[in-house]
Amino acid sequence: MKLLPAALLLLCCAAPGRAAQELYWPEAGAFAQRDIPAAARPAGAPAGCPRPGTYAAAPDSPPAVKEVSEVDAGELPLPADDLQRAGILEVLKTDLDYWNQRPDTAKVQLGKDTFDAPRLRRTVTALIDIFNSPMEGAELLQAIKTRFRVYRASADDGTGKTVITGYYEAEIKISMERDQKHTYPVYLTPSDLVKTTPDMGVSFDYGRYDAAGKLVKYYSTQEIHAGALAGRGLELAWAQHPSHIMLLQIQGSGILRLPGGDYLRAGFDGANGWPYGSVQKALMDCGEIPSMSFKDFIAYLSSQPPDREERLTDINPRYIFFQGRPRDSLPYGAIGRPLTPGRSIAIDPKYVPLGLFGLLRSKRPVAQNGGLGFREFTRFIATHDTGSAIRGPGRVDLFWGAGETAETEASSMKAPGELYLFILK
Repeated sequence: MKLLPAALLLLCCAAPGRAAQELYWPEAGAFAQRDIPAAARPAGAPAGCPRPGTYAAAPDSPPAVKEVSEVDAGELPLPADDLQRAGILEVLKTDLDYWNQRPDTAKVQLGKDTFDAPRLRRTVTALIDIFNSPMEGAELLQAIKTRFRVYRASADDGTGKTVITGYYEAEIKISMERDQKHTYPVYLTPSDLVKTTPDMGVSFDYGRYDAAGKLVKYYSTQEIHAGALAGRGLELAWAQHPSHIMLLQIQGSGILRLPGGDYLRAGFDGANGWPYGSVQKALMDCGEIPSMSFKDFIAYLSSQPPDREERLTDINPRYIFFQGRPRDSLPYGAIGRPLTPGRSIAIDPKYVPLGLFGLLRSKRPVAQNGGLGFREFTRFIATHDTGSAIRGPGRVDLFWGAGETAETEASSMKAPGELYLFILK
């Protein structure tokens, strides 16, 4: 294998600006399969719809008022976890490391209650002791009910439900040099990108200072496609399809596969300050496509004529920049530590703090026999990541990991569920 320069060895990491996708998939039945629509616009689609500048200004799903509230521990389901117990201890050790690095004065808000770092350290330590013991099933449930306060994060419709989607480590094909096919760069972070803070008085997370010295949003996707960053030496790699770069940006991390089989890893390193706009929803609202998995949707976009594919990806103005990391490293989350496949979740930190442990119950897709089945599951999880499309405590994104199965299942995950969080009494 040809060795790559150290500067090009990358780590995939999902981080606060990761643009988690909204999925439009049928209700989970016994099986679900979708054919990808034919390339190009259907004859019945409205002229001029969709177009950049009209859809992208609004988030995909404006959040309703949500709530996080303490509930009776008797509402907890039997914790029949569907994964290996080692993963539970892994996420708890991640949480403990996180809280050990926070000062004692650090506090988080959960519903109407406030908890400090020492309380959260004691919470995680108590949970580690429990999961190092052999107790399971009813005995485990009783231990949680007895020793912990239980909170539920949910929508405001009275059902206590949470919408759960999935994300994964994407893989796209790239070239290290621009050629006739590979003309879309994966960009490194520009030197003039500014991470904003609340005292700057702006509503966007990243920006730049314009010629007049005013802090404005950074260049949009459409402006970047038009060459706003050309000639600055920021090209990390080159892709054939802008939709593949959009996929990488939405997942927040990925493997960049070279023609000979070698690879790089890409990880989040900033965004452009624009809100996320769903290209998939725009095309559905225009009557161009039916509901489909996100994997199939990206295949549809990449089947379009090149100029149209670019115009469609311009609908989402949010753009993600990437950085170099060791390629043998694990994906990182907003918590600043590795994500655990199947157990790390992305949340909205305005409502649900990072570094909490809890229980998730829902229905998940299962790849089997060339199709998808759906199976109910209960699983212990931890809040390790965020995403720009994850808004309100009624939204959760579950990290699936890497590989073809992870891609298929995570791309098809959208189901109501229940999210419970634990704090030591």
